[in-house]
Amino acid sequence: MKRSLGLVLILALLGLVQPVAAADIKVMTQNQYLGADLTPLLTAPTRAAFNEAAVAALQQVAANRPADRVKVLAAEILWEMPALVGLQEVFLFECTDLAPPVRGQGCDDPTIRGAFVDHLQGTLKALHRMYDVAAIVTNINLTPGIPVYMDEVIPILVRVVDRDVILARFDVDSTPVDFTVYQPFGICTKPSDQGCNYRVLLNVDTPVGTLSVERGFVAVDAAVHGKAYRFVTTHLEEKHPGTQAGPIQALQAEELIQVLHSTTPKHRSLIVVGDTNSSPIDPEIPTFLGIPGFPAPLPTPYMQFVAAGYSDAWMLGEGNVSGFTCCQQADLSNRKSELYERVDMLFSRVAPADVDDAQLVGVTQLAKTPPFRGLWPSDHAAVAAELEFRLHVLVHGYPGWPH
Repeated sequence: MKRSLGLVLILALLGLVQPVAAADIKVMTQNQYLGADLTPLLTAPTRAAFNEAAVAALQQVAANRPADRVKVLAAEILWEMPALVGLQEVFLFECTDLAPPVRGQGCDDPTIRGAFVDHLQGTLKALHRMYDVAAIVTNINLTPGIPVYMDEVIPILVRVVDRDVILARFDVDSTPVDFTVYQPFGICTKPSDQGCNYRVLLNVDTPVGTLSVERGFVAVDAAVHGKAYRFVTTHLEEKHPGTQAGPIQALQAEELIQVLHSTTPKHRSLIVVGDTNSSPIDPEIPTFLGIPGFPAPLPTPYMQFVAAGYSDAWMLGEGNVSGFTCCQQADLSNRKSELYERVDMLFSRVAPADVDDAQLVGVTQLAKTPPFRGLWPSDHAAVAAELEFRLHVLVHGYPGWPH
């Protein structure tokens, strides 16, 4: 080792090699949480039960005070000031009265009116122009809406939109990645805004029809401190025991890894963040009949990223603690944090030379919404870290020298 170091020093003195430099980038992932558990809605056996579950979900979303929560979530971002942020579950809830509006009824019912918030606009307003939307993918899009009866003869129409969003700090130049140029090769066959929806998705048969649970991914190219990056965020399907959700999330991860492998330039450091709904300790996923051509069991998304050579930034940070990111109670009212698994990830295709200040955000009592009956800002913790990458060593006059 001493001999190699001496050679580098000699070459540097001769002007043949420039010193190795480092570039760092701080990134963050944050699941904003829609505000309610939708399982009762998706499993309702009758139309009446579906409507009851829809009302209960809206009441839970309202009780979880999304307008207040997005302010706290924005404050988390401003506290960390990452260059790029991946957001998931950036929901929009809108309501339309199908009858002449009556104060205190329909959309103005006091038990649900607080649910109708645009998380994205609330977040941007609370960020005070320090961040801009760099790219967006729309996933679930129930437009014009679902009829919901609030003890009235005429229903209200509830529109629900779910998005994943990349935010760029005001001083970071970024460009959305146009995956649609690869459509002739079978990539991004379902474009959505600046991103793509996955080919495989969960379809749920309900008393009001089939609901398609779209998921997607979106990416930007950015330069930070003189280094080129491709930054990606995604939200993979949840783990629903007894359904095909497990195989679906595995197939979504496989698609994402293949797309990024095929389309990412080698000179760009690739960073993938998001809610993978996959823990490092999850077992392989059993497959179900109806998915031909795939082995049983399937590797989890986490297994797939590791097998593809991605580094888990959290595991490279100091301390290597559990880092649980999910999940608080659905009503966010639990006094102590109840996070029990790590599913929100920061992956890097090339292992960073160093990972500094890797931490969970939004997990202390101070993170709760004020006042008094404080709620957790999300059912997930956010994850932030500063990744340091080595810049190439430049050698002049020696063809074939590694660079």
